[in-house]
Amino acid sequence: MPYTTTSQQPVHNSGYIEYTDAFTRDGIIPSAGIRDYALCFDTLNGANPLVSFRFPTGNKLYQMTCLYIYKGEYRLNINGSVETLTEGMMITTMPDSVINPIYVSPDISYFMLVIYPKVVIETFKDLGMTYSTTKAAQRYFVSEIPDDQKPRLLSIYQEIKHDMLAPAYEYKEVYLRSLLNALFVENMNIHKHDLIQQEDGDCNSRQYDIYCRFLAALNKHSQEHRTVHYYANLLDISSKYLSFVCVSYSKKNASTWIDESVVKKAIVYMVVHNYTLNQISDLLNFQTISSFSRFFKRVTGETPKEYLRTHKNKETTTDSVAINDN
Repeated sequence: MPYTTTSQQPVHNSGYIEYTDAFTRDGIIPSAGIRDYALCFDTLNGANPLVSFRFPTGNKLYQMTCLYIYKGEYRLNINGSVETLTEGMMITTMPDSVINPIYVSPDISYFMLVIYPKVVIETFKDLGMTYSTTKAAQRYFVSEIPDDQKPRLLSIYQEIKHDMLAPAYEYKEVYLRSLLNALFVENMNIHKHDLIQQEDGDCNSRQYDIYCRFLAALNKHSQEHRTVHYYANLLDISSKYLSFVCVSYSKKNASTWIDESVVKKAIVYMVVHNYTLNQISDLLNFQTISSFSRFFKRVTGETPKEYLRTHKNKETTTDSVAINDN
């Protein structure tokens, strides 16, 4: 069933207060999304949803939002303060923030992700963090985007949007969450890790910095590199220490993180893009189809062909729609 907006403003209950979902009002059409999971908004198709986002009393959000400005100017009132975002800036807002646009320049170019609470909580868990609504409420972060991170952010966003527009497939939600994790790690690096405060207060430690840098490197390089040694060298530490850090923060060692990242990419190539095993082997830098098949079976318990056969009856064959229900 396609995602549709409605004149009736849905009310959600987070457990302690009711919220109006400002992003499902008439006139605000996402570029892609999964209901109650995550929504994409951007100007890549000529639309400008921020213009439709004004509301007399402001918009109290229960979602987390990540807005990246590539061109133009956006001025907003957030929690009683006025912030101005210009080219190359971003803002991340946590739940409970009250937002109202003041000015949106005609030449603005941006993309924005709206991430619903259950996904935010899952992302924190994936990264081995404790999510506290009391600590996160009404916080927001404004930063300049380093030039070298701009293409990475856009690439991750476009992959999220592309996958949302694809037909449903097994593990689609898992793959999407891995992309959201990657985006969250990029945000943490840009905001100097301020987004997450661990209960024990060690989120600014060297180990935490290594962990974040490893996840960012994994998202970028796992298609070509699958050894712990490669990432340890990249981070200028030993392989043993890298695995120790990963287990400390996520209960998974570095090798497991790498294997899972490669398998997720392989599944997308197989299910979404319908690539041949030969193409996938080449894309993932395996010497032969046999070596790729052995790797896939070691991680998943099935060969690629068995995986496709086993899960074929679970796949949805409906046509791609602009926005899918979860």
